[in-house]
Amino acid sequence: MKLFSLRRGPLRRGGMPLWAVLIASIWTISLAIGSAQATTLRVAIQDDPDALDPATSGTYTGRFVFAAMCDKLVDIGKDLSIVPQLATLWQWSSDQKSLTFVLRHGVTFQDGEPFDAAAVKFNIERMLTMKDSRRKAELSPVADVQVLAPDQVRFNLKSPFAPLLSVLSDRAGMMVSPKAAAKEDFAAHPVCAGPYAFSERKARDVIRLHRYPGYWDQDHFGYDEVEYVYVPDSTVRLSRVRAGDLDIAERIAPTDLKTVRDDRKLELYTAPGLAVSHLMVNVGAGEKANTPLGKDARLRKAFELSIDRNIINKVAFNGENTPDNQMLPPSDPFHAKGYPMPARDIAAAKALIVQTGMSTVPVELTFENALTDARVAQIVQSMAKEAGFEVKLLPLETSTAIERYLNGNFEMYIANWSGRGDPDPTLYPFFSCGGGQNVNKYCNKSLEAVLDAARAEGDAEKRKGLYEKATGIYLADLSSIPLYHPNWFFAASAKVGGITVLPDGLLRLRDVKPVQ
Repeated sequence: MKLFSLRRGPLRRGGMPLWAVLIASIWTISLAIGSAQATTLRVAIQDDPDALDPATSGTYTGRFVFAAMCDKLVDIGKDLSIVPQLATLWQWSSDQKSLTFVLRHGVTFQDGEPFDAAAVKFNIERMLTMKDSRRKAELSPVADVQVLAPDQVRFNLKSPFAPLLSVLSDRAGMMVSPKAAAKEDFAAHPVCAGPYAFSERKARDVIRLHRYPGYWDQDHFGYDEVEYVYVPDSTVRLSRVRAGDLDIAERIAPTDLKTVRDDRKLELYTAPGLAVSHLMVNVGAGEKANTPLGKDARLRKAFELSIDRNIINKVAFNGENTPDNQMLPPSDPFHAKGYPMPARDIAAAKALIVQTGMSTVPVELTFENALTDARVAQIVQSMAKEAGFEVKLLPLETSTAIERYLNGNFEMYIANWSGRGDPDPTLYPFFSCGGGQNVNKYCNKSLEAVLDAARAEGDAEKRKGLYEKATGIYLADLSSIPLYHPNWFFAASAKVGGITVLPDGLLRLRDVKPVQ
């Protein structure tokens, strides 16, 4: 803009002396610079994620970060329906043995490499063949991936696989740059096709992302940077949001909900959860499986009968969660109605212990040393003692606990699974013999056959029957003892708008922006 011109006499513009014009211009420029400064969204997370590679990741908070960094072929909507993301259209073949996708045009990875059908083929084959991949079981029905055109790709299946779209709405459907993935240190420098690109990671501290300017939908993302800050204690997370040090905190403890509701500077966001918290028992992974509890299902049943899930919910969570004995929540249409939650029965628990020839049973319970799991562990310890279980608590720093979990280095572990919109991505990873979350090495071929049949069944009512049968098997073996289904509670500064929490509990950043 032309601010002034040289001429005879006093320099003026529009009747104003030049000095006034210059001061006004400087003020305007300063305001413009201030408004253009980078905006950062600071999110408090409970756990330090494991590897930032969709192929090998096994933690909830890993998915939390991936939601901002790695787009998937498809996503889920508020009603758990499948919605487009990197794929815009899809169609099943008449025999349900192939699924063809039409891909979004103009998409690039965060290193500038093009996203196309060849990249999809690379990603699926990588997840199926990579040594440490946790996606192998999820994608095992895929026979091959066929490139039809740069924007069209076909998944050919070994047999019909009803949950495929649901599987691809999670880590198995996240696309990473083939060029970047060829490097050995990919997990330390991940490159995806999402709105925010990886900047840096400080272990047990912070993960920083920055806006990717080439993102195909960037107008719907309101922050220039995102920081995921590791804060294991839920009350501390909330305190830091209240102080303005952080903007959003996930997994607010139910005991702190009144504090959020009473603070006019905060907003509370909730969603009914698909998640499950369960006591995973090591039945086959290394030396830690050589315990009475790991070897005898009668003792696992006795342990279940020694606890009262309703009391756990009331004491630890102010009654805000849903106590249950199954991996799928009661709100799920595939929840098995024929297996209601058993009541606490100390006498029956003691009788089962006597059957095994024991009077007291030692158990080591490992858990992440966060407020929620610590409360549950203490209540479980107290209840189980009345039946004859001597529970030794082993609280560990989060990353150490997760490392032990992933390596099967525990006797019993408080495991937390965030849930999925289809039953298969919850049940198959834990209960198939080679499942990606089967870290306790539980293997029942009869159960696996039922889960395989449910995967291939397209009729919803027939699938319900199969999952009812599967529930009966895993509740008899009790390699995992489900306790409750948590609902999702997020606290955020009122200065942040556009937050929506879906039943999978992930914070999606689309339309999240500063409130003007």
